[in-house]
Amino acid sequence: MAGIKLATWNVNSVRMRKDHLLRWLEVQRPEIVCLQETKVEDQDFPFEDLKRAGYFAAHAGGKGRNGVAIISREEPGDVVVGFPQTEDPEAAERIIAATVLGIRVISVYIPNGGKVGSDYFLYKLEFIYRLREYLEEKHSPQEPLVLAGDFNVAPEEKDVYDPELLAGQICFHPRERSAIATLKDWGLIDALRLKHPEEGIFTWWDYQFQAFKANRGMRLDHIWITSPLAERLIDCFVDKEPRAWKRPSDHTPLVAVFR
Repeated sequence: MAGIKLATWNVNSVRMRKDHLLRWLEVQRPEIVCLQETKVEDQDFPFEDLKRAGYFAAHAGGKGRNGVAIISREEPGDVVVGFPQTEDPEAAERIIAATVLGIRVISVYIPNGGKVGSDYFLYKLEFIYRLREYLEEKHSPQEPLVLAGDFNVAPEEKDVYDPELLAGQICFHPRERSAIATLKDWGLIDALRLKHPEEGIFTWWDYQFQAFKANRGMRLDHIWITSPLAERLIDCFVDKEPRAWKRPSDHTPLVAVFR
């Protein structure tokens, strides 16, 4: 299968950013897009607008501020929502998987975690470890698989604008970084770092303090792939243009291109 462009984007409300999404799809023409933080229930997701743009969609939303989706040129197959055989309503709004173009695609929105040390922080760590268990139980590192989304963790010091200032804070705490490393050790490869090891590449910038203009950001959004896809990876890059549009998401798309 040749010429697959796959992206992930935390749109921070698909209702507010629908026009941004449709505009970006028209410009980039990706085959697959993982969305996070749609913030709508299924009946309010823009299925028809996307259909007119040439895309199918699988969405898992709810009444909260979560919501994940996979949109694609080919209709997603074998759709799975949440963690199978686990009663967790929040997880059902944070993870969705489907098979598209022969690739198992998982769109995930890992919890932010709130305050370090809080119950929700512990839930975040638990979520990451359950995600590792999910991969172990359902998949193999030898199959073509993509885990993409807003992980709410910057794995390395070069993934934040000031590692000394942010040390121990949410999204850059040692326990989060350790948990995400355990997830990666299942057999995943960081697509961006495979092509671009340099520092200063971010996907999220605070709305305040002119953070985007000064490039004071964090790399919280990731596309992690198994080795069969790593062999096909042409490039992986951050598309910063949508972050400069009027009323943008605080995240911007991350794109991987496969042969």
